[in-house]
Amino acid sequence: MMKAEKEVKKGIRCLRVRFRYHDDTYLYVLPDEACPDAMRGEAKPGETRPDVTKPEETKLNGTFLDTILPDWTPEQPLRVRYGVPQVNAEFEGSCTLLWEGARLNLLDVAVDDAGVLTPSLLILEPDYLVDISSLAECFREFGDHPANYLLSRLSVAEKSAAILLGNIANLFLDEWIHAKETPDYMTCMQKAFSMYPIELAACGELHDKARERAFFNDCRRHFDHIGQMVTETFRGAAYGLDKADAVLEPSYICESLGIQGRLDYMQRDMSAFIEMKSGKADEYTVPGKVMPRANNRVQMLLYQAVLHYSMGRDYHKVQAYLLYTRYPLLYPARTSWAELRHVLDVRNRIVAQEYDIQLHNSLDYTAACLSAINPDTLNLKQIDTPLWRYYLEPSISSVANKIAALSPVERHYFYALYNFITKELYTSKSGYTAYEGRAGSSSLWLSTLEEKLDSGEILCDLTMVENHADDARNPCLLLACPACRAGMPADTLPDFRPGDAIVLYQRECGTDNVTNRMVFKGNIEHITDKQIGISLKAAQQNLRVLPAEGRYAVEHDFMDTTFRTMYRGLAAFMDANPDRRALLMNARQPRYDATKENAVATASDDFERITRKALAAEDCFLVIGPPGTGKTSRALRGMVETFCKEGKQLLLLSYTNRAVDEICKALAAITPAVDFIRMGGELACNERYRQHLATHVLASCSTRRAVRTRIGQCPVFVGTVATLSGKPELFRLKKFDVAIVDEATQILEPQLLGLLCARRADGSDAIGKFILIGDHKQLPAVVLQPSECAEVHDPALRGIGLLNLRDSLFERFYRTFSHGTTDAVGSSPFYDMLCRQGRMNEEVAAFPNRAFYG
Repeated sequence: MMKAEKEVKKGIRCLRVRFRYHDDTYLYVLPDEACPDAMRGEAKPGETRPDVTKPEETKLNGTFLDTILPDWTPEQPLRVRYGVPQVNAEFEGSCTLLWEGARLNLLDVAVDDAGVLTPSLLILEPDYLVDISSLAECFREFGDHPANYLLSRLSVAEKSAAILLGNIANLFLDEWIHAKETPDYMTCMQKAFSMYPIELAACGELHDKARERAFFNDCRRHFDHIGQMVTETFRGAAYGLDKADAVLEPSYICESLGIQGRLDYMQRDMSAFIEMKSGKADEYTVPGKVMPRANNRVQMLLYQAVLHYSMGRDYHKVQAYLLYTRYPLLYPARTSWAELRHVLDVRNRIVAQEYDIQLHNSLDYTAACLSAINPDTLNLKQIDTPLWRYYLEPSISSVANKIAALSPVERHYFYALYNFITKELYTSKSGYTAYEGRAGSSSLWLSTLEEKLDSGEILCDLTMVENHADDARNPCLLLACPACRAGMPADTLPDFRPGDAIVLYQRECGTDNVTNRMVFKGNIEHITDKQIGISLKAAQQNLRVLPAEGRYAVEHDFMDTTFRTMYRGLAAFMDANPDRRALLMNARQPRYDATKENAVATASDDFERITRKALAAEDCFLVIGPPGTGKTSRALRGMVETFCKEGKQLLLLSYTNRAVDEICKALAAITPAVDFIRMGGELACNERYRQHLATHVLASCSTRRAVRTRIGQCPVFVGTVATLSGKPELFRLKKFDVAIVDEATQILEPQLLGLLCARRADGSDAIGKFILIGDHKQLPAVVLQPSECAEVHDPALRGIGLLNLRDSLFERFYRTFSHGTTDAVGSSPFYDMLCRQGRMNEEVAAFPNRAFYG
């Protein structure tokens, strides 16, 4: 090692390259010309702190690269030494998984006299950001394996008492940080109840009186422990913590390491941070001593690395703590770069696995990948404790058992949708793999400012007008836009709307972006050509966190929520009742009440006929609504009126919040008035209907029983598919006789699966029959991958009408129900079409009638 160190001439902090091929000693790579910042900063041997990039250093063939490697030519692959003990040997496994063209970030690169590069870290496809919490969860008490990532993805998550306690503890931390005097416990609990009324009311563990008492006793204990830490421990000079200069819930996007995450607590100067845990620490590994769990330790290590590589903070000088509020214990995190390399190797293996699944697009390949979710594979430490035998092993085995219990066509369907979702997710992060342009969430750092301005994807040079970030109830900002809308060309409109999820960061110079600045998440309250109002996700006690003199930028936030919902939908499909799966797989024909056929035949118009057909349908029904035919204002409203008169419990869904507003408008026009609750947030709801939001309707409920009673009394619930998919607890409180889905042709199958397959605590279907309203001849669902990539070739799946995964469930069902007939209205009991439109001039209507609808 001493000789190798003498041979080192210079170092490179970060070099982005494309992989070509490898042998037993070297990876052969070329600098990635697609990245405008492929070479970032010169470093001396042993120095890892990043420096600000100089403009000339971004030139791949410029003087900086010539200085480091004077004999190198652009056509000549660079040699990268891997598998070096105590340097980068941890990456040897993932280096064998590389494919030609794969992007790599080489970090802390030593360059020897022969021009060979020896990096400390190798990050595969760094634009594919893996969430820090998800990566940390791969490190379990039984072993650390990439298949743990798949396991958590396919595990049905419900708000358990432990998860609720964690959410409430986070609220307690916020209250103690913001409080100028000792906060009142009961006031804090009332606030917690107002934030999680449905989750608390539905939590099955709290139905037992003893467990309920224990839960609320736990809440009090955590409240007191957090208070003790904030008011006493923080004051100790050794800890470097000062709540007066705290930042709550800052986010970090680290392209260097290919990860992202959100911290609980950070000092404004980033000299110290805290990640809080309400659960148990490791009480067993070292007898008589409380130690951090493996996943918690990994999480802290990753945040230390993020601050080091993204924010330029020397990890030796950052004080990192795990706060276990159960004990309480403020545990100083230990830094091990060898362990970091192992963790990032697991990250690389996860990304390689994701790439291979979406690339192969093969049912057999996906089946082989998912077969790794089994106890023999995951129990790397070969533990055999009661915890393993009675809890961990059964929970791992259940996924494989459920897949095995599916019929052959159901398994093919499961794997095909898994492939499709994975490819959509990969594309949303890194862009379409066959396209070299800027796409996906990586455009946040790959696109130039000029490209963002041209497309209206950034608002920059914003200045602070009003700062109410310290308002605990409504933390908000008012920012002024400069002339010409933040430097955008006069003919370019910003692509931002009220309700949009955004990231906000301080941008003082051309090199500032989301990867080297602290990021704050929020939503747009309102926007004009001169001002933008932003509601922040987290209040800040210290307004200096967002300084008045600062200059800011706003960009769109790219969230994985939609994809997590679709994966959970697949998990729900495995758990669904066989009869519901048979319906979805067209293994049986939908049922209908033939005694109502005469009533259907004697209907006076389209709307009455469709309503009567919807009543006769016992499983599902499709309503085709060409433009202007009143599918929401008349058809949906008519069905709601009729079902309500029959005492049915209704769930009304749509894809967009604007469409949900239209549903609310239709409901508001019903006489006598219909009692309905809208799920969702204020910014996503038109002001006229905010009084119906669950947060307002349930505000008068002071007990869990009162919440259950109010929800049980309300006959109609409304919301987007995404919002209701994120509230599975609602189905523990209520069974819906009918779900009516508007805009159904804009919704992908896996987006609906979680709702249609949901079950109640007693095992019954949470939704009885479902009615899909849409028009397969109008706008389809938004899909990132090309149609040819989503085409289905499996004969069994084509046999159930699944021809392309870009198609909606509506379209697949219509294809099946209308097989062999050319009449869209026809006599089918399973679908019907609205034929009279009231929006267009007759001559305008004639074209779509003739060209599309007949």
